[in-house]
Amino acid sequence: MIFLFNQHWDIIPEKEEEYTKFAINHYIPTMKKIGITPVGGFYVVVGEGPRVISVGTVDSLQKLQKAMETEEYEEVTAQVQGYVTNYCSRILKPTGRVKMDQYTIQLRVWKFNQYFNIIPGKEKEYSDFVKEDHLPTMEKLGIKMTGGWHVVVGPSPYIVAEGTATSIVAIAKALESDEYKRITKILTSKYVTDYSSRILAPTGRIELPYLLGKMMKGF
Repeated sequence: MIFLFNQHWDIIPEKEEEYTKFAINHYIPTMKKIGITPVGGFYVVVGEGPRVISVGTVDSLQKLQKAMETEEYEEVTAQVQGYVTNYCSRILKPTGRVKMDQYTIQLRVWKFNQYFNIIPGKEKEYSDFVKEDHLPTMEKLGIKMTGGWHVVVGPSPYIVAEGTATSIVAIAKALESDEYKRITKILTSKYVTDYSSRILAPTGRIELPYLLGKMMKGF
C-alpha cells in the first residue's frame, strides 16, 4: 500500500534562494536516503496555506516510522525550519475509492485538491456518488481524480480528493462549468462537511533533480 508523507510550510521571503539550494542539494537527497521518495513539490496558488507542500511516498507505515526515527530525518527537519514558517505534516493512506496502480513523479501537472469530512452514516452513499457521478464527471471536465486519501496522522479535514490537470486554465474552465457546480452542490449538501479546495502549481524543485538524473543516465 502507498502512503503519503506531506510536509507543509511557508518559505521565509528573504530566504527563497537559499531555500531552493537547500531543497535541491540537501533536503531531497536526504529524504531519498532515509527511504521517503519525493514525488511532488507544489505551491498553493488558490486556497488556504501554508503555501508549499512537499509530497513523499513510502510503501508501509513501518518504513515511514523507521525513516522518521533516523538522525538524518531529525537533522534535515530542523534545518528546513531555518528557511520556513508554519511547518506541519500529514500522513495519508488511500481510501480505496480511486484506483491507483502506482504513485510516482508527475511532470508539469497542476492539482485541484478538495478537502472535507464525510458525514457519519453517509459513507456508503458517498462512495456510490463518487464512483457513479463525481469521478466520471470530473474526468469529463478535464480533471482526472488521481488520488483519494484519508489523513491518518495530522489535522482535519480527513479526506483529500486529489485531481490532476494539465494547466490552471483547464482547472478554471472545469470550475466554471454547470456540471462541476452540480456535483459540488450534491457533495456539500448531502455527504460532507468542512469543505474547502486548493489549486496547486508545481514548484519544479522535485522535477528538476529528477529530469537531470534521467538526462545523466543517457551519457
